[in-house]
Amino acid sequence: MQELETFTKYQEQIAKQEYLSNILDWDLKVNSPKNGKDYLIEVKSEIELKAFQLKTNEEYERILSNLISSQDFTSLSQREQRYIQKLLEDYALNKKVPEDFYQEYTKLRTVSNTVWEEAKEKKDYSLFKPYLEKIIEMTKELYTYMYPNQNLYDAMLNNYEKGMTQKEIDPLFDRLKEVLIPLVHKVCAKNRLEAPHYQTYTESELMECAKYLLNYIGFDLTRGGLGIYPHGFTTKIHKDDIRIAFSKKENPFSFVSTIIHEGGHGIFEQNIDARLSRLNNDCADNIYGLHESQSRFFENILGRNLYFWKPIYPKVKELLKLDFSLEEFVSHLNDVKCGPIRTEADELTYCLHIIIRYELERDIFNGHIHLEDLPNIWNQKVKEYLGINVTNDAEGILQDVHWSEGSFGYFPSYLLGNIYDGMFLEAIEENVGRIDTLLEQGQIAKIVKYLTENIYQYGNTKSASEIIENICHQPVNAEAIIHYFQKKYEE
Repeated sequence: MQELETFTKYQEQIAKQEYLSNILDWDLKVNSPKNGKDYLIEVKSEIELKAFQLKTNEEYERILSNLISSQDFTSLSQREQRYIQKLLEDYALNKKVPEDFYQEYTKLRTVSNTVWEEAKEKKDYSLFKPYLEKIIEMTKELYTYMYPNQNLYDAMLNNYEKGMTQKEIDPLFDRLKEVLIPLVHKVCAKNRLEAPHYQTYTESELMECAKYLLNYIGFDLTRGGLGIYPHGFTTKIHKDDIRIAFSKKENPFSFVSTIIHEGGHGIFEQNIDARLSRLNNDCADNIYGLHESQSRFFENILGRNLYFWKPIYPKVKELLKLDFSLEEFVSHLNDVKCGPIRTEADELTYCLHIIIRYELERDIFNGHIHLEDLPNIWNQKVKEYLGINVTNDAEGILQDVHWSEGSFGYFPSYLLGNIYDGMFLEAIEENVGRIDTLLEQGQIAKIVKYLTENIYQYGNTKSASEIIENICHQPVNAEAIIHYFQKKYEE
């Protein structure tokens, strides 16, 4: 087992650098004071460079190649073999990127993120625009190094969700637009619920409720942590340290949806096969649509269902000091209204928010949009698809963190996740039981068990299309989620 031992020791060096980088990234976002950010950014960029150097060192290629050709390799499981082969493929891509460029790019992404935070607070796109221009140009350069003969935006899409390019996504999203734009306008034209009065919550009150909900859905809090940030997110520090951040909101419906959504991400990470986690810290890259399918499955398919709340609503009502009946609470969770903010959108209008972002990204990287026109084009699409006006940059072009971090190609993952969810719902009801019955009986653990056995344990050793073919016995298509929306909102 000499080759495997050599590989494991080298991989531990990479894992430790990535662990430090992840800790610093969490601290930068959640804990760091404003005047302490600059030095933290410097330290973080140096650590990321060390990890990059380890992953592009010729010794790493030799270690991987020797392992793959050794007897040790045959003793590993098929998914371990597949993952190690992927590490060698990633090495070949990373090796194409110049080290000085990588260091500059990673630092820019961190600085850009802090500028975005300020620009959003001040509702001023002009503050962020120079950084957006720079990060777009450097992202183009990065993908040109790695994929010199491909359409750059296709390469970005495929980087986040293997097998997905504009050719695959355009017909899926066009089909959804065809059905959802008229459905959204029809539903939003109906009388809506009046906005309720919200309580004011302390951070400790929100933390207590978050822990209760996460524990209920199956997130292991002995292997997880919580923090406060303007934008909800989940990050994997280590296989036994999954952190969830959420914003301090007075809106209890948005709060519980965020917690359940991020909990879905966390449950995925906690249930990846431990044999893969020992090979690398990040075992779920390149399947972001599949990952988002799980956060959105928990948030929407489960968390907006009346029967999900029946076993737990009395406790949640107490923790959040609510004066709604269960039925009123769930009605507010499912209230469809055309608003400007993606993260506060209901499950129906959310789809159009993602299509807007996808179309803008696609056109930016295909040279059809100039950045000075971006806010106006954004606002026009919001008006066309959702029928509302955007009043300022914070609720428009600046509302999302993704572009400041260079995560171009990520947004479609959310809607691909919705599409997968429709298919997964049908598979679960066929193989496990009716969702309503399982939830009413508090048997959410049976659902998590099915998802773990068929999705989570594989990490990224299976693509979303492979998973769907295996459990749904058909290729990816939008019809199941369209049926879900039509049944729920037309009937």
